[in-house]
Amino acid sequence: MSAISAALAQIDELATEGDLNPQGLDELALEAAGEAIELPDGRVVYPPSVHGEPLHELAGRLLDTGDPQNSRFLRLIGPPGTGKSMLARCIAYTLWLRRGRTVETRFGAPFYGFVEMQLGPSSDEWTFRHEFVPVGESGHVKLVDSAFVQAMRNGWMVMLDEVNIARDVALLSINGAIDGRLSLYLPATGETVTAAPGFCLALAYNNGLVGATDLPEAWYSRFPATIEIRSNWAALLRLGCPELLVKPAAALDTRRVSGDDGLVWTPQFREIESLHYLVSRVGERMAVSLFASDLHERAQGGRIQDAEAAAACRMLDLAGYAHLKVSATRRIPSLHGYPRAVTS
Repeated sequence: MSAISAALAQIDELATEGDLNPQGLDELALEAAGEAIELPDGRVVYPPSVHGEPLHELAGRLLDTGDPQNSRFLRLIGPPGTGKSMLARCIAYTLWLRRGRTVETRFGAPFYGFVEMQLGPSSDEWTFRHEFVPVGESGHVKLVDSAFVQAMRNGWMVMLDEVNIARDVALLSINGAIDGRLSLYLPATGETVTAAPGFCLALAYNNGLVGATDLPEAWYSRFPATIEIRSNWAALLRLGCPELLVKPAAALDTRRVSGDDGLVWTPQFREIESLHYLVSRVGERMAVSLFASDLHERAQGGRIQDAEAAAACRMLDLAGYAHLKVSATRRIPSLHGYPRAVTS
């Protein structure tokens, strides 16, 4: 028996036993979603709980806005689409209000002391220190503080996104800003910047990301508050996504977290929310085919396993979409029976 056949057989067995049964997830009651927090841009966030304590409240006890030296910086880890970035914004907004600050307007958007830095393989030590910006139409440029330095000066929260794909040379260059010194030397100007009250840091990353590396060893102790972020499925119900779709996705994700099936990836909040939205815009058949093509492309590119794509298709079965499947004899490009969105 091939590995994919064995995986499918195991998933079928789990479904038979009820582990993927959408009726067996009573814990997804709507009240489990948590208290809704509306961000200044109008987006609504439902912060999940950790052992009964709302995440933003827990973060408020770990991050000391009065004295950054007393803070224990955060690591938010989890698959893409679980809402790590939105939760970081929620934490920053809560801290901003607790400091008695009002929402400002910066570059035409609401601002509440939150800076998101998207790191990558090309990031280096200068990423955290300086930026060059054009001066009018003269063709000249000037040196300005990076977003990170601005946050240190003004006491803002910084989220370093996908930090595990950045090179160590970049990350290690800010060690002084994340330990007891809380300072950063700017070689271009000869200045040493010390973090102002309110400055705090959070890392957000997918520890299973293809091509990622480990964090520098010293960073694990400098970011000791590690929180594993799962999709807030009850919140997705509150946002109007149907139970018949949400509960099989939540059940499959529970199998991933348990680690029993070897699943590293399963569809998360963002994928399920997008599928529901696509159904409302283009109908079930087209939406599911778009979803199947997305799974196919990820599997072909090695970003997910074939068994994970198959498990996602089993989830569609349980969500009531099995009637959309096509037989192999029809020669329609498909993924485990679900037609893909392929042009003719």
